[in-house]
Amino acid sequence: MGWSTREVAELAGTTLKAVRHYHERGLLPEPPRSANGYKSYGVAHLTQLLRIRRLVDLGAPLSRIRAMDPDADRFEDTLRALDAEAAATIERLLGVREEIARQLEHGPDSASFERLRRPDPASPDHGFLVVLSRVMEPETYGAWEALHERTPATGALAEFTRLPADTGDDARDDLAERLAAAVRAIHEEAPLLRDPVLRVPHRPSFAARSLRVALADLYSPAQLDVLARVGRRLGPGRRP
Repeated sequence: MGWSTREVAELAGTTLKAVRHYHERGLLPEPPRSANGYKSYGVAHLTQLLRIRRLVDLGAPLSRIRAMDPDADRFEDTLRALDAEAAATIERLLGVREEIARQLEHGPDSASFERLRRPDPASPDHGFLVVLSRVMEPETYGAWEALHERTPATGALAEFTRLPADTGDDARDDLAERLAAAVRAIHEEAPLLRDPVLRVPHRPSFAARSLRVALADLYSPAQLDVLARVGRRLGPGRRP
């Protein structure tokens, strides 16, 4: 006498499909067959099936369960590894909850791009902040953002923001000169921004191209021309 596949699955709180899958993966040995040709499961099979289910519930991948014999020397190590993975999952989920709380409080757009709540979401500055946050290391980006927060958009910065597309060459050159002076002052106040540390140091060309794409997408040809003039005034290796 023994249990059928359906019966042992019901006793173990799992499905017929799962039991068959465990057989296919070599986790559960095939039972003997009764005289009528049907599989006949015993207590040992039920015990093994319950152990598999318990390990699956603990987060153990099926590929590791075969080696997770409770009597094995490394069984405790495996359990500790599962515990570490569970702790990491909990930490990630707590971060998800914090992010959800921020979005509920401040709106989805603000929370989606880390701490980018200050500029108008429709402004080019907001979009450029988004890209900067993805290509700069957090410390460098934090310095740039902190400076951006406390630097009012007045003088040359304000002129650049609303620069007309038909601005003449002399006016562009004058604005570039004043912007270059402003950038030098920024570099004095925040030396880290003289040579920003990129998030992808092994692919600096990708980061640089990403910034070029953002500039071309967000600013007018007149503004880009002014930025190019600022770059020439700052010299090699310096970014406006």
